[in-house]
Amino acid sequence: MPSPSTPVDGWSDFLEQLAAIREDPKVKSLARSRAGDFGLAEDALQEAYFAVARVENPEHIEDLRAYYCRVLLRSIHQLRGQLGTGLVDDFRRVTDNSQRKPGGEPPLPPFDGTVIINLFVQDCLRYLAAHRAALSSKVPGRSPDPGRYRDVVVTGAKGMLLASVSDIDLNQTLRTAYPQWFAENGVPVSNIHQRFARARADACRVLREIIKRRDLYF
Repeated sequence: MPSPSTPVDGWSDFLEQLAAIREDPKVKSLARSRAGDFGLAEDALQEAYFAVARVENPEHIEDLRAYYCRVLLRSIHQLRGQLGTGLVDDFRRVTDNSQRKPGGEPPLPPFDGTVIINLFVQDCLRYLAAHRAALSSKVPGRSPDPGRYRDVVVTGAKGMLLASVSDIDLNQTLRTAYPQWFAENGVPVSNIHQRFARARADACRVLREIIKRRDLYF
């Protein structure tokens, strides 16, 4: 909503400036270098945009770019805290790297590490298959069809596991499985991005639940 003290025209200009800052290559580079993860950086860029857009009296911001960058860095810190560290971060990083690196192929890991990861993934997949209903019940119902959303998120979590041994595009998986929500006609692109961000975060929480329950370690 526009600030009461900001004219509508001024508010529109403010949002245009803010969107331009969010898309600035240097700002995106900052986000990726600090986040260390493509998906997390994209989520933080979007979260920072929404946070700054909600600021009251934006006309009092002296340097919008600097202010946005400060909010961006705080968003990265908060998102890293929500997603946790360790195995879930590793799986998410592999997912984003495999689908977005030029050429589409991440560096090959050492052979021993590959064997261990494959065994770990297979154990996790067996646990997911055996406890899918219980895991799905813990996913928030964020769409008009909560059951379908939950099922798609758990499928996304499975895709993140598989991304450690094959090439998976998580966003495409979500979009294909539930186009009515992740590719809904007439919905602003920013809202669709937010839906993807929330679904990825939900999928990461499913992964943490699997890892916690199985008590698995490398």
